Amino acid sequence: MTIKEIVLGVKNRPGELSRIIGHLYENDVKVCAFWVGTENKKTTLRFIASDPEGAISVLTGLGFKVKTMDVVAAQIPDHPGGLNTILRILQSEEINILHIYPCLETRDPILILEVDKTQETVRALKNNWIDLYDEKIYNM
Repeated sequence: MTIKEIVLGVKNRPGELSRIIGHLYENDVKVCAFWVGTENKKTTLRFIASDPEGAISVLTGLGFKVKTMDVVAAQIPDHPGGLNTILRILQSEEINILHIYPCLETRDPILILEVDKTQETVRALKNNWIDLYDEKIYNM
């Protein structure tokens, strides 16, 4: 049970993120979660879109080289230490987190997890009663 994360390199300049997100919104593509990081002068944008194929079309039309990754969307248990519940499950299975970021506009707290062992992560979280989201997250 995974979803598609869209990944692209962007220029690190004022207004670039707004320009990209604006083009997506103009094409009825909503961004429900995103992560931006700069390392060694390279900036990367990772996000979950309401319409992954539509987002890819818009971005390639703008000249971006886009790739997708399979990631896990997991609901954080709603109690003190809920986040650590997920982190401990992954630790116990020796799963390394590569990227982690929250969804923005969801009723329940949801984390997007890119990990080094995707299918093992799905199995471990399900076995520990953590709710996972599939493509339904695109319409939340």
